Amino acid sequence: MSDQQIAYVVTSGEYSDYRIRGVFLDELSARKYADELNRSASDVQVEEHPARGPEFTAGRDLSLWTRIDARTGDIEREWSSESARDASEHDGQCSTQVYSSSLATGRVLAFTVSTRADVTHAERARKSHAEYVAKKRAEVLGL
Repeated sequence: MSDQQIAYVVTSGEYSDYRIRGVFLDELSARKYADELNRSASDVQVEEHPARGPEFTAGRDLSLWTRIDARTGDIEREWSSESARDASEHDGQCSTQVYSSSLATGRVLAFTVSTRADVTHAERARKSHAEYVAKKRAEVLGL
């Protein structure tokens, strides 16, 4: 017997009228629900789907941001977050970008340093981020 869990999806309709009416982890409950729905609609079906596909492997991203005042070089705000994602998207990668915020007049108000990395490379990401922040602050201060 397979360790893969099956989801039983109760559906009705076809094409643009296709609807998912319910999702169950046991076939008996799905069939009972489908039988009740069949009293008012004749196109109700129970479909079987893997509850969790093997193609998805969870990974985590670390995101870091620092906002730097474009006139003084002061750090206005720093924040970070972690989020889940499909691990195959960019496992092991670390990227840092710097972008500016400006008024319609074109005057730059602030710079934001943004780093995104696989959480397994958090130390590398924090080091890269700190280096970019230091470089941008030095540039603003004319050093």
